Amino acid sequence: MNQQPTKQSSSKKWLALAAVCFGLFMALLDVTIVNVALPTIQQEFDTDFSELEWIVNAYTLIFAVALITVARLGDIFGRKLFFMLGLAVFTIGSLLCALAPGINFLNISRGIQGLGASAMMSLSMAIISTTFFGKERGLAFGIWGGVSGLATAIGPLVGGVLVEKINWESIFYLNLPIGLLALVMAFFFIKETKDEQVSKSIDIWGFLLITAAMFCLVFGLIEVNKSDLGWTSPEILALLAGAVISFIAFILVELKINNPMVNPRIFKNLSFSGACIAAFSLSAGVYALFFYLTLYLQNYLGFSALEAGMRFLAISGFALVLGPVSGTVTSKVGAKPVIVTALSILALSDFMMMLVSDTQDQSNWIYLLPAFLVAGVGNGLINPPISTTAVDTVPNRIVGMASGVNNVSRQIGIAFGTAFLGALLSNQYVDAIRTNIEKLSFQGAPKGRKSRSSKGYQLRDRLPGVRG
Repeated sequence: MNQQPTKQSSSKKWLALAAVCFGLFMALLDVTIVNVALPTIQQEFDTDFSELEWIVNAYTLIFAVALITVARLGDIFGRKLFFMLGLAVFTIGSLLCALAPGINFLNISRGIQGLGASAMMSLSMAIISTTFFGKERGLAFGIWGGVSGLATAIGPLVGGVLVEKINWESIFYLNLPIGLLALVMAFFFIKETKDEQVSKSIDIWGFLLITAAMFCLVFGLIEVNKSDLGWTSPEILALLAGAVISFIAFILVELKINNPMVNPRIFKNLSFSGACIAAFSLSAGVYALFFYLTLYLQNYLGFSALEAGMRFLAISGFALVLGPVSGTVTSKVGAKPVIVTALSILALSDFMMMLVSDTQDQSNWIYLLPAFLVAGVGNGLINPPISTTAVDTVPNRIVGMASGVNNVSRQIGIAFGTAFLGALLSNQYVDAIRTNIEKLSFQGAPKGRKSRSSKGYQLRDRLPGVRG
């Protein structure tokens, strides 16, 4: 029989949610927290930008590639077990990052972090869906969404504080006490669940093919931003073709075997497919934009990492408040109206950012504040209904698979959105910042702001397509 959610004492299941949220917070925080430390790390290890990029890319690539695989292993052998393994791997990876003697060691350690994060992220929704039910599930996913939105948005702020007040290693040491606490809480409070009907054998071909497809796609989207490559370059076309071929082969194999890692028939469920499309659109249209907004605030307007991070609070501040509210509303009116409303609000915020024109005083960031506030409302509302739909519309025994697929949609959205925006902006945005670098470096930063040139690195090193 399919394993159904079982009732736990009220305090125990909410403590289980706290353990899940600790892991989720670390996994998502590390996606953005490292960005503000890159110039300091570059100076520390005396490395060029092409090597420095892999501090971010190694994490993102392994994260995305491993998501579905780890989620399915959790369905087979135990979601609690693999969530705790993910916590342990991520915590060890964080320690290795902090102790890294060189750039290559640091990049490998970031990949280890990404592997652990993939388990925490992919299994967090599955654990919630097998721990809570009814109206409580909506509230739990609301809290999950609030933590998700907060972690994504405050990464630059937390990173800025730690780098400026302590050192760059502290952004990794921060994960050690949180990871150990989450491990203890997970051991005592999370209830083990698994798919009792599925075969214990591993879908080796499915694992190899989906890994190849994800690697080629994500790596291709990352590499397309390099100055000497483009969408039509042989390297990018080969990677994208490899992704398509591997993905088609994966579908054909999964349709024929008895216990597939991912059953393609799951996409016949239109509600689940809609949740994946919404997750992709959210990441590609909003979260990918955070990277360029950070560059704009720091490299064009001349704010320090901490000053830029503080301004992102206009977006992140709504997450903890509206996340639980969104979860409760979703349980009452359904996910569809909440998702449509939230995506519409986020689209409006993007449009409002477009209205900041060259004729305005762009040295004053206040023109972006209304758009940031609107984006904060949309960001606070969107994550709970997407997560609820992804796991509520599939059989309970495959919620790990469903949450893994949904989270892969998010990661691909970030990679695609970043690459797509980079391709669109390369001839305008980068040139504008290149010109403004000289103003910041030689004329001094605007009143009340620090000149970035005093940090001992050049701003152009932060930009895709700008080298030296």
